Amino acid sequence: MGFDTYFDVADRTLIDYRKQAGDLPRFVFDSSDAVIEGGSDEDQPDSVDFVTTVQGALAVLEAQGFGWNACVAAYGAVRGGGIAGSLLTGMYMGEAHFGEGEEDFEEVEREAETRVEKEAEASPHDDLTVLGQLLAASWLDETVEKPLFLNEFLWGDIPERSTGHISQVIYAAQKAGLDPLPPARAIETLGSLFREARLVAWPILMAVFMTHLPSDTPVSYSLSGGMDEFEIVDRPSAQDFVDKWWTGTGEAVADYARNLGVLFGVLADFEGRLGPQYWFGQAIAALDHLEALNVDRSASTNKQRGDALERLVEALFNTEGPELVVAEKNFRTEEEEVDLVLRSNLPAPFWAAQKSAYWFVECKNWSKPVGVAEIRVFESKIDDRKSSVRVGIFVSTNSFYGTAVERLKSAQIKDIGLIYAITLEDIRGLLNRRQTLSNWLLNEGAMRAFGGGLTGAKD
Repeated sequence: MGFDTYFDVADRTLIDYRKQAGDLPRFVFDSSDAVIEGGSDEDQPDSVDFVTTVQGALAVLEAQGFGWNACVAAYGAVRGGGIAGSLLTGMYMGEAHFGEGEEDFEEVEREAETRVEKEAEASPHDDLTVLGQLLAASWLDETVEKPLFLNEFLWGDIPERSTGHISQVIYAAQKAGLDPLPPARAIETLGSLFREARLVAWPILMAVFMTHLPSDTPVSYSLSGGMDEFEIVDRPSAQDFVDKWWTGTGEAVADYARNLGVLFGVLADFEGRLGPQYWFGQAIAALDHLEALNVDRSASTNKQRGDALERLVEALFNTEGPELVVAEKNFRTEEEEVDLVLRSNLPAPFWAAQKSAYWFVECKNWSKPVGVAEIRVFESKIDDRKSSVRVGIFVSTNSFYGTAVERLKSAQIKDIGLIYAITLEDIRGLLNRRQTLSNWLLNEGAMRAFGGGLTGAKD
């Protein structure tokens, strides 16, 4: 007996899985989104679904590293568009009226190429914004039988390699009065990415698509059609199936990630450009999340705020590439803990001269500035291991007291090493400039470690 499970957005089926429970919906739901209607310990439920809204789905995507800024950064690093540009050049030439002479042809060709080059100036953000608008408009239009690009996923298939998708997006953009190259090269890039790494491309596509839908748009994945085949006979067995599906799909995604090395490792193969740009995007997204938590500190726990800061700092270090990597998170001994331990292979002579194979990082997301006592404790952690650790970074979301800033010089006087103090304002600035942390430490950070550059809060 056949059965289907359905992934729906705005009460329209995006994927119809035949005789199976798919893995792609897993990216947009939280485990708490499972809804089992009706039934009892002895009777079969009426339905088993995962239910959320676009707002909830986007929150889940962001929590998994697929927020808007991260997706824009990842896309910008691998953006193609050669096929889209060639198609548009030919279309623009065809639209023009020119004579039969070679001179006229060359002039029209130059004009068409100039037009395409002008459209190519659009940013990655612009590309994905226009594409998202077109996808959302097509999806919400009930008169459109086959929605733009998304129709390709109806039976759980990966989009075929075809210029047809690009041409359709070009037409949709022109119909909407928009420059067609930005969304056309976006769909070309995402189409290629689907063939290389669908579990990377899918959540990026969902983030682009859903960002342009109303926030209260319903999103659901119905497993009800397969209750008999899934041996769901009562509420306990329904919950057991939901738990197994959640765990199983999570393990499948994790296995996929391991096969790639890391989830975004495949993207790094695109001319090796993803690393820094992707992690800058991740850091920006993490900064947005952290600041949202800090607006109303009563709505989150100390651990949630602390973890959010650590994710931001980790993403910031990842922009350095293999020269500065996170070796350990939450390193603990019986007496103390270090938030992050970094392994440094930075090639600059200054860092080589420090003879610090490892760096310690302390993160404090407090409602008040960090004081001298915390700097002393951090200093002692480094001093105890100064044969291999001579660089420390103390990150505080709410700055430092003046006595703490003054204390930074103590590590140098005692020949312990260098301790840097960095604030959330500093991080925001270097992210806006796309400046790596190691570069900042060699400049503004060094002046602060030497005793200047930061006016601490009054104790």
